[in-house]
Amino acid sequence: MVKSISVKAETVEEAVQLALSILELKMEEVQVEVVTNPKRNLFGLRKMMAEVTVTQLKEEMMEDAVEQYIKMAPPTSDGVKHGLNIAVEEKAFGIRLADGKIEAVFSGGNYPIVSPRENVKLTVNGEQVRERTMILPSDEVKVTVHDELIPPQFSIQLMEKDMLAMLTFIPGKRVTRTLSDTEFKKVLQIEAEEEIEYYNDIEPQLIVERLKSMGIGKGLIFPAIKKVTEVDKPYEIIVAKGVSPIEGLDGDLEMHIDYKEKVPGELEKVDFRELNLIVSVEAGQVIATYIPSVPGTDGSNLLGKAIAARKVEDIVVRAGKNVAQMGNDIVAEISGRPSVDWRKKLVQIDVNPELFHKGEVDLESGNIRFEGDVRIGGSVQTAMFVGATGTIYIEGTVTKATIHAVKSAIVKGNIFSSTISVGQQEVVIGELTSQLKEILDLLEQIQEAIHRVLAIRGDEGDDLTTSELNHLIRLLLEKKYPTFQELNKNFIQKVKNNSQQLSAEWTTLADKLYTVFVTSQHKKLEDTASFGLLIEEVRLLVELYGVKMSQAVLSVPYAINSVLYSSGTIEVTSKGVYHSSVTAGDSIHVQGVCRGGEIIATHKISLQETGSVNIVKTVVRTGAQGTITIGLAHAGTEIQIGNKQYTFMDKKMGVFAKLDEEGNLVVS
Repeated sequence: MVKSISVKAETVEEAVQLALSILELKMEEVQVEVVTNPKRNLFGLRKMMAEVTVTQLKEEMMEDAVEQYIKMAPPTSDGVKHGLNIAVEEKAFGIRLADGKIEAVFSGGNYPIVSPRENVKLTVNGEQVRERTMILPSDEVKVTVHDELIPPQFSIQLMEKDMLAMLTFIPGKRVTRTLSDTEFKKVLQIEAEEEIEYYNDIEPQLIVERLKSMGIGKGLIFPAIKKVTEVDKPYEIIVAKGVSPIEGLDGDLEMHIDYKEKVPGELEKVDFRELNLIVSVEAGQVIATYIPSVPGTDGSNLLGKAIAARKVEDIVVRAGKNVAQMGNDIVAEISGRPSVDWRKKLVQIDVNPELFHKGEVDLESGNIRFEGDVRIGGSVQTAMFVGATGTIYIEGTVTKATIHAVKSAIVKGNIFSSTISVGQQEVVIGELTSQLKEILDLLEQIQEAIHRVLAIRGDEGDDLTTSELNHLIRLLLEKKYPTFQELNKNFIQKVKNNSQQLSAEWTTLADKLYTVFVTSQHKKLEDTASFGLLIEEVRLLVELYGVKMSQAVLSVPYAINSVLYSSGTIEVTSKGVYHSSVTAGDSIHVQGVCRGGEIIATHKISLQETGSVNIVKTVVRTGAQGTITIGLAHAGTEIQIGNKQYTFMDKKMGVFAKLDEEGNLVVS
């Protein structure tokens, strides 16, 4: 606070000295304004006293005032300099704060300046001043401070899709302000000293009421609410929480057997006396247990809106050949080899009977065709045939013979000038599934048309007799869906032509479609409910085989001048393949040398060595999304990915090839 005072005395010097003593300032710290010089009245009867106003200077004006005073005031006999008829001694103009009041000293045309801070109130001549202001001798200057009580505050914000309520707390403040005395300064910064005491007088009920006003009546966390009322510093905490949905469990299948077979490589150390490559089960053995899905429980957010639990996914378990479902257990009805076919959420389990032929397959034994798995203890000789709907295991070699397996084929000996195919039925099944999708679409349209006709007549499906239903279907096929019969007959004929490669479910369905739609009797279609069951049977087969997930595996150690095909993968585990055609629907892995012939796969090809130092043309080809990896590619090796080709003119090690995003062939 700037100090300022007006004093009267016999002389100006006495008035100044009296003012300085009152303000406790020196002459260089004040600015002095002479209001009235001493004099007598007209008749000399009464003397008028001198009056001065002394104001404290600000710091930046103090030195200038002193220098100006020294220059202007001539020395006296007692050593004190005087200027403007004012006895200055050691004090100059300035302004100060003393005992909460402003005191100022003026000198000539120099005026002190005050600058109030936000926590003080400065008034000049009754008006509040907030900016830097020059003080004149005639100004009435006052400074005041006020204590402040700032109440505690809190806010609540909803988060995480209204599942959480976050409270942010700011404590209250008790602010006590005081003014400290200052020295005379040319420019006086007036700022109150503050003593702050934090406090919290919020009651839990206040928070609860705020939550209720937001529509939050449930999920309140009372320990957290109470904690807010106990802290005296900024704080954040969750004070309410919605009910989270409880996640359900997807359906699953717990396998009690290890149905995936292991094929040892050439470099593995295997005790074949102990190794059993064939997984088998006994009649009555539990193969797997179906674990049904468990639906979740919906939750709700703090505003009462329901939050749905994730929809669980179930699996469809089909008990196939020689398998029964007892409750949730899948049980083998015969002793044999289990087969588990996964297609996304559909799984079919079969148990295939096994034929074990101890010796050679030759003219003496004859060809072998078997519904199930086949194990050959010896070799397969020239011009012989072995076929099975399951997996074929051959301990010996295959020479100028033909092997057809539906599931897999594992040959321990070498292959000479033979043809081995695995999973060729997958191509047929793919074609049949496409036809069946079209049939399903038409069947659903026919079903909808039947419902519309019944609605027009005002009848229910149960009101139709068998003959009426069959007559209605014939009319719809003739008038509205004429393409159905031709499509249906083509499907039935294709199933018949490939019946030996297909499972019984295909032939059973083909027979039903023939009986219902091709013959004139329509014996199997008794009512609309049985028609709906037929549609569901068609739909299930489409869903089961509509997903191409071939698990077929062909494994051989070595092949020369042969044809190898698998709808899934091909593994060559030893010396490699020479002058052979090797084709896989998925991937090919060759541990040895690929010399001559063609290696073709849809997705991935991995080869240890290709071609020869004598430049033998070897073609390696994959689809546009596939990759080719070659350990050592000799000159003459030709690779093709999609429609992009590259031929090696020199040998190259560590080859990796694929198409980039622009469709260019990248060989590194």
